[in-house]
Amino acid sequence: MNLILRASMIELVADADPTTRWNTCWIEVTPPGPVLTQPRWKACLPEYAMMCEAISSDIQGAEGSGAATLDAIRKAECEGSALEELGGNAWYTHITPSKVWFEGLYGQGEGGEVSFAQYKLAVQTYVRFLADPEHKPIEVEFPSA
Repeated sequence: MNLILRASMIELVADADPTTRWNTCWIEVTPPGPVLTQPRWKACLPEYAMMCEAISSDIQGAEGSGAATLDAIRKAECEGSALEELGGNAWYTHITPSKVWFEGLYGQGEGGEVSFAQYKLAVQTYVRFLADPEHKPIEVEFPSA
């Protein structure tokens, strides 16, 4: 099954007060087709949720955190670094040339292992989305393994 990696702006609604709404940058992996699941944070396939949460929590812009994450990916891929570890606002991200996994700083859990290729594609897509001043949605095919 082909999956879709989507970076977009979405509107979130507060559970306690549905009149409280805000827009946020979002990344998710879903089956192809329109996303109908509500609340929206439940739409991401569970096996990719930790990756998407770590990326959206710890990469705030194309420069700074986005550039640092891309640099860690480059070091793991091109310079043969056995392990790159990134500490962000809410997650530690452990990057090796074959796999990536995550450790929440606030009890979100640990694991969420994805392939290096999946993580690289997700980060590149999200950073490209953040770099666009209009924040136009981006959808790309996402490898399932």
